[in-house]
Amino acid sequence: MFGKKLFSAVASCLLAGALFVGCGSSETPAPKSDDQPKEVNVGMIAGLNVSEQTLDSIYKKIAEESDLQLTNLHYKFYDNLNALQMGLDSKSVDRISTYKSVADYMIERKPELKIAEEHPFKMPLSDKFCCAVKSGNDELLTSINGAIKSMTDDGTLENLTKQYITELKGDPDAVEMPMLAGADTIKVAVTGDMPPLDLIDAEGKPAGFNTAVLAEISKRIDKNFELVNLESVARASALQSGTVDVVFWVRVPQSNDKYPINFDRPDGIDISEHYFQDEIVHVGK
Repeated sequence: MFGKKLFSAVASCLLAGALFVGCGSSETPAPKSDDQPKEVNVGMIAGLNVSEQTLDSIYKKIAEESDLQLTNLHYKFYDNLNALQMGLDSKSVDRISTYKSVADYMIERKPELKIAEEHPFKMPLSDKFCCAVKSGNDELLTSINGAIKSMTDDGTLENLTKQYITELKGDPDAVEMPMLAGADTIKVAVTGDMPPLDLIDAEGKPAGFNTAVLAEISKRIDKNFELVNLESVARASALQSGTVDVVFWVRVPQSNDKYPINFDRPDGIDISEHYFQDEIVHVGK
C-alpha cells in the first residue's frame, strides 16, 4: 500500500512505540515527577480501519497484562502530515508517531525536532509495507507478489532502498510511471504525504521510494498504474468499493500476543508480500 501522507500511520502508525515511566500513586495529588505516569498525547496519520479509542484500549490492555508501567497515551488522528506537524507546533500533541525514515527526513529539515529515545516494550516496533487488493482479485495479487519476489532476488529493492532512503541526499527525484502500449490500467491509491517514502514534489509529480517501487512493479507485470490521490482515511473504502484496485501502502503489525495481528486491516482485502520494513518512532521537540 504505497501511501502518501502518511505518515506513520506509519506505522501503521499503529502500535507506535509508547513511552515508559516509573510507578506513581493516583490517590494522593502531588507535583508530577519522573517516577509518576505522564499523560502523553500522540499524533499520527489516520489508519485504515482503527480508531483512536481502539489504540488507547489496546495500550491499556498491554499495561494491565504487563509488569511494566505504560505511559498514559492518548492518540489523535490527522488526515495528513502537514496537519500533524501543525498539531505538534501548536502543542495539541506531544509526540508524532511515524517511521524512522520519515523522522530522519523531517529532522534534517527541522533541527528542533528529535526522536524520543525511550522504547516502551523494551524492543523496537516496526511495520511491513505491502500492497493491498480487494479480496478475489487473485490474479493481480499473484502478479504483484511475483514482482516483489523478483525485485528482492535480483537486488532491485535493495538498490531502491539505498537510493531513496538510506543514502538519500536532499529531496527524492520525481518518478516517471511507465506507459505501456495496449496494457491494462490499474488504479492505485496513494497519499503522497510520507516523505521520503511517498510524496508529491513541488511540481506536483509523484516522487519517493514507494512510487519508484510501484513503477518497477508496473514494468514487471505489464500493467499501467494510474495514481489516485486520496486522504489516508479514505483508502480502505475506495478499495472496497472498487474505486481503486490497489492501496499502495499497508501497515502490518508484527506478531505479538498482547495485541491483535493486522488489527488495522479492513475486511475484504488481501495483502501482498512486503517490500520494505521500517521501525516506528516518536518524534517531538
